[in-house]
Amino acid sequence: MTDEIPSLVSSEPLGASGYLTFRRDTIRFPNGHEAERAIVGHPGAVAIIAIDDEGKWLLVTQYRHPARRELLEIPAGTRDDDEAPEATAAREVREEIGYAAGNLVRIGGAYMVPGWGEEYIDFFLATDLTASPLPQDEDEYLSEPIRLTLDEVYAAVDDGRIEDAKTVAALTYYQRHLARSK
Repeated sequence: MTDEIPSLVSSEPLGASGYLTFRRDTIRFPNGHEAERAIVGHPGAVAIIAIDDEGKWLLVTQYRHPARRELLEIPAGTRDDDEAPEATAAREVREEIGYAAGNLVRIGGAYMVPGWGEEYIDFFLATDLTASPLPQDEDEYLSEPIRLTLDEVYAAVDDGRIEDAKTVAALTYYQRHLARSK
């Protein structure tokens, strides 16, 4: 890795849709070469590994239009404006699976598509769940929670039932969290 990073030469707004913004940035590399980058701005998101008292992960299926189908995934959601990730996680777990987390711990974070998007997801582990539903967002159609053991989650990745990147990444954060907790 180099200590020098490209500098921003210019940034041209191209538009917005909902919480997303679109722009064209021109950057200059340390060697003087300039390049354009199309950027999708995003306020950030959270993803939650919700585990019940039996040790099962609570997942949902949700229609994802770019994939043109429902995906099996962990609960997740976009941050509102300057909302803290912890507040988003506490709200989203209630909206998406109908439970409040008595214990909510941040276990990692990642850029999901750093080649063209600014979306950064904070990953949380939610335990000590109690029923406390909030209404789902109007533009979401989520299944009732699907409960899988950790081995069943891995099997769902292996056989292609789980193809959602944040859910696959969550497995790594969860395993690292368990290793640090020993």
